[in-house]
Amino acid sequence: MQAVNVAEEEPIKVELVDDHSVFRHGMRELLEEDPGLRVVAEADTADSAVEKAIEYHPDVVLMDINLPLKNGIQATREIKAELPGTVVLVLSAFDADEQIIEALEAGAGGYLLKDDDPNTMLSAIHAASSGKLYLGPSLAKRVLQRLMKGREHKAAMAQGGRSELTPREIEILRWLVEGKKIREVARALGISERTMRNHLRNIFRKLGVRDRIQAILYAVRTGLVKL
Repeated sequence: MQAVNVAEEEPIKVELVDDHSVFRHGMRELLEEDPGLRVVAEADTADSAVEKAIEYHPDVVLMDINLPLKNGIQATREIKAELPGTVVLVLSAFDADEQIIEALEAGAGGYLLKDDDPNTMLSAIHAASSGKLYLGPSLAKRVLQRLMKGREHKAAMAQGGRSELTPREIEILRWLVEGKKIREVARALGISERTMRNHLRNIFRKLGVRDRIQAILYAVRTGLVKL
C-alpha cells in the first residue's frame, strides 16, 4: 500500500511582550518545548509590540499588561486595529475583574495569570489560536457572572440586537459563546466555511463589533445569548 503524505500543520507563530527579559527568556524556553509553537518576535514596550506585530504577523501575542509608558491594553487595541486576525492573550500578575473586562473589551482573546501552570499557558495559546475565548478556570465563572450583572439595564440594547439578527445568526452566536471553532460550527450547520464567515460579518455589522471576542462579550453582557 502506498503511503499517504499528510502535510504537517504550520506551528503557531507567537510574539512575546514583557518588559522583564528574564520572564521573556523563561517563556521562550517554555514555548520552544512545544513543537506546535514558534516564537517569532519579542518586545519590551507597547509601541515595540505593535511594530513587531505588524512586521511579523504573529498568530498569537502574549501581552504583559503592565508595560512602561503605555500599558498592554492600549497595545492590544492598536494591534487588533491593524491585525484583526491576530489573537492577543493578556498576561498579568493580578486578577482584578475590571482589568480583565477592560482587556477583553479592548479585543484580547483571553487573560492569563503569570503564576498559571505552564501547561495551562500552552493550552491557552492553542485554544486562543483556534478562536476560543480563553479564561483560566479560576477566572471564567467570576468574570462571566460580572459581565451578566446589570444586564437588565441593557435589555433594550439586547432586544435591538436580537431583532436585527436572523434565527440562523443567533444560533451561530450561541455556538461562538460555547467556544466552538468556525469549522466546527459550519460542519454542525451543514454550511461551507465561506458561508459561515459571511454570517459572521453580518453579525459583527449588526452588533457594531469588530470580531468574535467582542460579539461574545456583547451576547453575554446583554443576555442576547443565555449561558
